Amino acid sequence: MEHFNAGAGVADMLDDFHEAQYTEGRMKVEMEATAKAFYEMMSSAQKPLHEHTTVSQLDAIRRLMGFKSECSMNREHFDGLLTVIGSLLPDGHILPKSMYDSHKLLRALKMPYDQIHACPKGCVLFRKEHKDANYCPKCKSSRYLEVDSGDVQNRQLTIPVKILRFIPCISRLQRMYKTEELVIHMLWHKNGKCYNPDKLVHLFDSEAWTHFDGIHHDKAKERRNVRVALVTDGLNPYGLMATSYTCWPMFVIPLNLSQAYAFKDRTYSCH
Repeated sequence: MEHFNAGAGVADMLDDFHEAQYTEGRMKVEMEATAKAFYEMMSSAQKPLHEHTTVSQLDAIRRLMGFKSECSMNREHFDGLLTVIGSLLPDGHILPKSMYDSHKLLRALKMPYDQIHACPKGCVLFRKEHKDANYCPKCKSSRYLEVDSGDVQNRQLTIPVKILRFIPCISRLQRMYKTEELVIHMLWHKNGKCYNPDKLVHLFDSEAWTHFDGIHHDKAKERRNVRVALVTDGLNPYGLMATSYTCWPMFVIPLNLSQAYAFKDRTYSCH
């Protein structure tokens, strides 16, 4: 398999970032906030901590945050560690001075999620036309916990009975087109070639993929379209405790990626 430098193309991506600020008529357009944060993070990856080292700012933060996690270090102690290390570095260093400053640089790597209130019985989600409802329109279950107020009707608290935590996948899929190495693997189903054509080496060789292309011609022509698989299963991470919480995660798996990206011992050619 052809190998790529993880840092290759960063300068080109930064150039693309500045060029993307203008349309054909030189009209300035606003990039989405996640894209800006991503390019800021990539820019910081190229900045050395000081002039006498090759360790980048991002790599230093990564190592220190990993150490903090392993040692279960609280925020106050971590800020103190950064202060001590910063005092030992040459003047002009760019090591963050606090955990807050570190998080600002790592913000593009975070996974924000939306909390959506749900009916306790799973009838509806309290969003869109139901966002202001206090009771389920189908089964009349309370959206919030209720306590006995001594009246005929119980008093609702502000604590929801059931919450759906939704992690948007669109921004994650967009990130896969922001690094040079991943772009090649995301487009491999159209551009890639395998040295063993007699074997099914990718899902695009399957009958289902071919059938989809035959039905949706326009979607098949756009090689950047992402095809995904959905997988879900229930689990109870609190099974040994007295709580009754359960989790039903749904995984979104991009199918575009080449097998070479998942299995490094296979031989492929990407063009």
